[in-house]
Parts: sequence; structure tokens; C-alpha cells
Amino acid sequence: MIYLNCEVKSGLGEDTFWTWFKREFPSSTFEVPTLLRDEDIILRYSTLGFLPVEGKQLALCWEMYPQMKELFSSNQWDNTLKKVYECARYSTYRTVATEASVSDYSQYGSVDVLPIAVNTDLYRPLDKKATLRTKYSLPLDREIGIWIGTSHPMKGYSEVLQYAAHHPNVHWIIIWKWEREALPMEGASNFIQIPQNQINELLNCADFFLSTNRLRSYFMAEWEAMATNIPFRVLGNSNREFIPSSSPRGDLFDKGWDRNSAKKQWESYLAIRGVKW
Repeated sequence: MIYLNCEVKSGLGEDTFWTWFKREFPSSTFEVPTLLRDEDIILRYSTLGFLPVEGKQLALCWEMYPQMKELFSSNQWDNTLKKVYECARYSTYRTVATEASVSDYSQYGSVDVLPIAVNTDLYRPLDKKATLRTKYSLPLDREIGIWIGTSHPMKGYSEVLQYAAHHPNVHWIIIWKWEREALPMEGASNFIQIPQNQINELLNCADFFLSTNRLRSYFMAEWEAMATNIPFRVLGNSNREFIPSSSPRGDLFDKGWDRNSAKKQWESYLAIRGVKW
């Protein structure tokens, strides 16, 4: 049995790792176990801390708090970091999404790299830019840039404003995840909490994706943008785990971040550890 211990299964009704995993491994459960057999495992989101149940546990160390603390030299995340490190330290196994995060947790033992997985069937090139621009009342005769994020400083929204000031001819699509954090840009086309299919359409309206991420690791929104094959312009952290090529969608498949590849990696990983599902 695979036990799925998440912080949020799907905050906005989107198809997340958790909902995808439950479909692909239908015998898995969101129940919290009180007893584990040898063939069981808990996939525990690291911000929940360690679960004091004897048996195999896999800490999903996906949050970027170690990188945030290093970048901003701040103590504001220390309480959460304490739980994250507790989960990493006492779990049987640890996993991160990409190589860029391995060093953040290696002091607690071996760290495995497993993808969160991108829905490349949903996020994909649509090849109808003019039609989609008309649908969303976007200009047909201007270069359009797109940015997706929140007002958290690690997302780098201030750099979007600076870039826009130096490129006044660019029209902007700005997509905010949360209404409470939205800082709509004047003169831009602003969207808040929209469905995934609309995000894909808006990505297909734009000429480039502006990545202002200030951390080493990419965010899921950036991986999803890569799946649409939109060109990237990278600002923010110059020490990124990699810079997308002229074919970002190809990069994603090469790294095994599509869901088909990810499922095979997860199946192999769990099987080697004696997990049955």
C-alpha cells in the first residue's frame, strides 16, 4: 500500500502530482496509517514533519525553503524548516524534484531525484496564436510576454516591472495564482486564479515567457510553460539548474519530466524498495 500524505491535494481544483498519482496508482490512499507492513510506504510531504509510524517513509522535499533562507538570509521560515528537516532526517528515504535541490538535504543521508511530473497532454503547443489572441482581446501586432507567479520575493515580480519599463513596446500577460497576493500591472492583461486550460491558451498567445525566479530550481509553472515550447527569457538567479534551449518542450522530455516517463521512474523506484500497490 502507498499512503499519500500531502499538505494540499489540489488547492485550486488543478490536476496536481497527488491527483495524478492517485489515478496512476489507484490502490494508493490518502488515509493516514497507524501501522505499516513491510511492503507499504508513506509518501510524506516534508512540511508536515515526520510521522511517528514505524516503517518505510519517503520524504518529499519539494519546497524551496533552504534556498530561500540562503538567498534572503532570513529566519522567517525557520519553524517550517524545522519540520522539513525533521522529515528529511527521520524518513527512510528522501527525494527532491531535480539535482539542484540535492545539496539542500544531503546532510540527512542519500537523496534521490524523482520528477513531480508535468501534464504534457494539457500543456502543449496549440499553433493558433492569432485566434487565441483574439479570444483574449490581446494585441495582434505587438510582442507579448507572459509571467506567472505570486508576490513572494522568490518569484521576482519586481524584475518583471523593471524589464517592462525597459521594454515599453511589449504587452504583458500576468497570471496570479492567488487573489490575495495579486499586484496587477497597469496596462497589462491580468488574470487571477484561472483554470489550467486557460493558462495553456495564454502561454500559447505569448512570444516569450519571462522567468524571474530568484532560486536555482525552477517552479512548476515554469516547467509547465516549457511544455508549451514557448521561448524563455531568463532573469533572476544566474545560477539556474539549466537554461532552456530553443526547444524547451524537448528539454522537458529529455529530462524525463513528462508524466509517462515520470510514472516509469516512480514504478521502478518503489519496486526496488519492495513496495507493492
